[in-house]
Amino acid sequence: MALLIGIILILWGAFILFSSLFRMKSKDYKDLGISGFIEWDFLYKLLSKFPPRVYKSFVILTGVALMVLGIVIIL
Repeated sequence: MALLIGIILILWGAFILFSSLFRMKSKDYKDLGISGFIEWDFLYKLLSKFPPRVYKSFVILTGVALMVLGIVIIL
């Protein structure tokens, strides 16, 4: 079960990393925050007030963190 969860987290993190590096433009970062969770919506709305590089760095960091968490769970 841990292997499956680890693989899902790695794939999810890779998808976030790929989309944030290659597919998303700076206007796309303003449209985030529709997850349904109040905490994430508030965090993304707060981060959208910063310059796009800061916001993009946070999204990249989220993707890398999910990948590392998946690797840690597998090991």
